[in-house]
Amino acid sequence: MLGFLFIIFSAFTHSLWNILLKRAENKYAFNFYMHFANILFFTAIYPIVFPEYLYFEKGVVITAFIASIFFSTYHILVSSAYKYSDVSLVYPLTTASPFFIVIWAVIFLKEHLTVMGLSGIILTVLGTAVLNRTKGKWGEFGKGAAFALAAAFFYSFGALMDKKGVSGANFILYVYSMSLFMTMFIFVYSIRSGEITFNYVKKDKWWVIFAGLVVFGSFISYRYGLNMVNLSYASALRQVSSLFGAVMGIIFFKEKLTVYKMLGTLIIMAGIMFIKIGM
Repeated sequence: MLGFLFIIFSAFTHSLWNILLKRAENKYAFNFYMHFANILFFTAIYPIVFPEYLYFEKGVVITAFIASIFFSTYHILVSSAYKYSDVSLVYPLTTASPFFIVIWAVIFLKEHLTVMGLSGIILTVLGTAVLNRTKGKWGEFGKGAAFALAAAFFYSFGALMDKKGVSGANFILYVYSMSLFMTMFIFVYSIRSGEITFNYVKKDKWWVIFAGLVVFGSFISYRYGLNMVNLSYASALRQVSSLFGAVMGIIFFKEKLTVYKMLGTLIIMAGIMFIKIGM
């Protein structure tokens, strides 16, 4: 049950940093400085909050390095999707990652899924697609859609490395190393694309700091939960972030409560119940 709650909390924080990223004018710059704020905060509290994890494990760092390549690519592709298209039209494509993850988890991690659990995964992904449907459209396949689908594919491999990383003794070192490598990779990309200038996010500096703290909460809580829950179930539960995103959009941005949002919410809730029963 505790792992279940950690995953749900991580879904909330995941949706929150996505909303902060979507509202930023320059999404590449905001993405980098958000991760930079996260790693600064993580570095400051590591010896204070996690002193028992202050030791080095070569295998854990290597796993974190590989995972960070996939997750950095995912973040860059998501930023590109937000840049080229209305994300509400293409976001459902990013929910394809649990399908990829289920395949990798069964093949490589030898996870066994119950009928109820698998049904819950399918319902959660379907509900997310319905939740993000706009009137008359399920998504237009253009540049934004292509970037979103590619993001889901790369995320699935990162998730596979995640499970390996958190299964080791020093999973805090894994999360820290992954966060550090991701910040470095996004920095290199931002330098090459010319999107690193702080002036791009200067007016949003307090939002950047807040987003960094949110990213930290998202990274840590998800990996804590992943220690206790099968990867297949964890990745599906993470899709509840769409539900939180829709609710926050209604509360903070005065978005309309549509039939699709209501129906998608009900389907997602049913999926969560199925996953919980099947765990």
